[in-house]
Amino acid sequence: FTFDYAADPSTTQEEMFNMIGQPFTDSCLKGYNGCIFAYGQTGSGKTFTMQGPEFDGKEGTKEHRGLIPRTFDYLFDKIAHKENAANSSRPGSLQFVVRCSYLEIYNETVTDLLDPSKVNLQVRENSKEGIYVDGLTWQEVRDAEACNALLQRGLRNRHVGETSMNKESSRSHSLFTLKVESTHLTAEGLTKQRHSCLNLVDLAGSERQKATNASGDRLKEASNINKSLSALGNVIMALADISDGKARHVHYRDSKLTFLLKDSLGGNSKTAIITNISPADSNFGETISSLKFAQRAKLIKTRAILNED
Repeated sequence: FTFDYAADPSTTQEEMFNMIGQPFTDSCLKGYNGCIFAYGQTGSGKTFTMQGPEFDGKEGTKEHRGLIPRTFDYLFDKIAHKENAANSSRPGSLQFVVRCSYLEIYNETVTDLLDPSKVNLQVRENSKEGIYVDGLTWQEVRDAEACNALLQRGLRNRHVGETSMNKESSRSHSLFTLKVESTHLTAEGLTKQRHSCLNLVDLAGSERQKATNASGDRLKEASNINKSLSALGNVIMALADISDGKARHVHYRDSKLTFLLKDSLGGNSKTAIITNISPADSNFGETISSLKFAQRAKLIKTRAILNED
């Protein structure tokens, strides 16, 4: 298997962020869409990679923060630096606005994690907004602390459940989105606006049902997780064929997950997939399956364009 990067168990959270999170955040600030998602079996470290341990202010937890909270810190540090540099010579010449949303897809139902009373939200598409979730909460944020508070609020509302592979397994896919808009007043008096989205995705575990000893609710969850991840695999296979010059129809609407990620997978976005794998011999089959998924995904070509008005 050949990939762009390989991170061994000694790789720190900071190194992971510098490798992926930092360049994607820089691109987002320049007006390019981005998507980072973690894929792999339950217990392989997806949620740790993306979020880290739930931040509780204890000594030593800060270095274990995941890619999402590190993105918040870096994003607002860069915004402050850019605004200060531009506005020191011409006050009011550059202004950023950041908005956040946080949703989960659980049993093929979209729920607003910032307002869990909003359930079964519909994913829609039109020429003006592209793909969007009707009724989803968008919260304006002014600093990393506000983003972290929203992340923690959403995490408390996520569906987790015990499986034989993980005591607190994420039984849903989650999607935290940062929408960044900048307004630049040029020396000639012209106004330039740029807008971009950065999707940060934590997928549910990719293992087969029999590996989890699932029954009852867990079995229903596993069936829906497998359905959406199977749809994701099919979309990635079709897109890989298209990148190879073959004619294929891409079935984005086969699941809520693939419909929501349509642009991220095959359109206007820079996209990275972090594939988490287990070092355990007992998980060898799942590890090979995850690596094959990642190898196919690597063949896809997306085309991010500058979103400027």
